[in-house]
Amino acid sequence: MFEKRMEKNRNEMDESIRFVAQHYQEGAFNTTQGWKRLTPSLPGFGKRGQLSLLTRIAAAALLLLIIGVGVLKMANQPEQLYAETDNTPFTLPDQTTIVMKQGAKLQYYKHFNKTERRISMYGDIAFAVTRDEIKPFIVSTPTALIKVLGTEFTVAANDNETRLSVASGKVLFTPNDPAVALPCTADMTVRYIAETATVNVTAPGREIEINGKTRSLTFDNIELKEVVSLLSHFYKIALELPENEAELAFSSSFTQESIIEIINIINLTLDTHITIKEPPL
Repeated sequence: MFEKRMEKNRNEMDESIRFVAQHYQEGAFNTTQGWKRLTPSLPGFGKRGQLSLLTRIAAAALLLLIIGVGVLKMANQPEQLYAETDNTPFTLPDQTTIVMKQGAKLQYYKHFNKTERRISMYGDIAFAVTRDEIKPFIVSTPTALIKVLGTEFTVAANDNETRLSVASGKVLFTPNDPAVALPCTADMTVRYIAETATVNVTAPGREIEINGKTRSLTFDNIELKEVVSLLSHFYKIALELPENEAELAFSSSFTQESIIEIINIINLTLDTHITIKEPPL
């Protein structure tokens, strides 16, 4: 008899827990109404509406647990910024200033500037990033990742494209595919289109184009140290270049050539000495 009563009590408590879990919403749980709905089904609740001591403790612990979970979820919710008009300014917790065009969105979590400086964005936003060499500023868009220490730049992003314009400093731009890290400095712009897997990097008198689908590379008046760095990332292989050849300008296009073929072409064209440092990664 006692065992059957205990089983019934457990079933009733489970039903109460299911009720609260289904009807609780952050900031919207009415404790008065909740008690009215919750207590009649709790074990030990008699006709006079009295709870046993054990049941009262269990019910109180249940409500505290649910409220605590709600508070924790609210604490972990990201901060969200939205620009209803053009040129909407905001200041982030690290004193980085941003100017957002109409419709732009940005979000960051509560730990921003404590363990890292990471934000995600959509739309058109100009950044003036506070310098911090320990905690780089990381911008995530639907199609690319941008990493900086402290500089001024503008990013425009949607589901298919990310565009970066650098005003000062140095920015590391990495598209989703091909995942090639591209160092960008003042007056450089990058346009990445995810649908075609193409990256176009331009600066006054210089241009790089990468096509991840056709595996093609185009260099127009690019210093050899930049060419070698890009080839290393694109082919996932470590290359070596003599320091005295680093600033030589190179222009050419490659489509589906092997890294060996490309190295040979460059060395023969410029009389340089690029070598493979180690086997492919």
